[in-house]
Amino acid sequence: MNALESHLLRQIEHSREFFWHRLRWRALSFHLPADRSFELVDVGAGVGLLGDFLQREVPGASYRFVEPIASLEEYLESCFGADANVRATASFGGAEIVTLMDVLEHQPDDRNFLAELLDKMEPGAVLIVTVPALMSLWSKWDVALGHCRRYDKASFRRCLAGLPVEVRELSYLFPEMIPLGWLRKLQGHIAREKPAARRAEFPDLPRTLNRMLYGFGTVSLRLRSFWPAGTSLLAVLVRR
Repeated sequence: MNALESHLLRQIEHSREFFWHRLRWRALSFHLPADRSFELVDVGAGVGLLGDFLQREVPGASYRFVEPIASLEEYLESCFGADANVRATASFGGAEIVTLMDVLEHQPDDRNFLAELLDKMEPGAVLIVTVPALMSLWSKWDVALGHCRRYDKASFRRCLAGLPVEVRELSYLFPEMIPLGWLRKLQGHIAREKPAARRAEFPDLPRTLNRMLYGFGTVSLRLRSFWPAGTSLLAVLVRR
């Protein structure tokens, strides 16, 4: 089992209430239809945290997933049903929303990956993407998770060049986490080498601290259009 698979499987028990996942869901949820049912396809679904949030907070939505890691795919089928697995389909059909949450950074050819994904989407469908931001924050954590790069707005727009999309939003998330990103990078330089799986883990936070970070994050999310930097980048794209 590699570090990425171990990191994702650990989320089953340890990360469902982690502030970062909850805030990422909030950032995504701003762009979901609020007054009707819809179908969402979650590409690179991991352990289905997005599906959990969706079922809990938008019960009228239909959740479908694509997950290439066999152990995670099996787990997702046990949670959401084999019919929700659309990995083998050539088209996402009537899916109004497609999500790609912290997946693109793992792709050696990110532009080609996006092009193939867009080919499966219908015109007018919305693709919501999150990626880690700022190469200045690159650390052993990125290496352990198999990241190929971190992004900024300019590099993400270069990735989109020539693709059939309209950019509805491109914003930085988690500006308050930048100091912690620098700290993680520094610790990676001075600490003893850990196994890759250990380096990739999210920390277990005290409940009070987790709530505090979530509270700070809800404020920064509302102001995201103003931030010049952050540890993640959110892109909302409309398929032309």
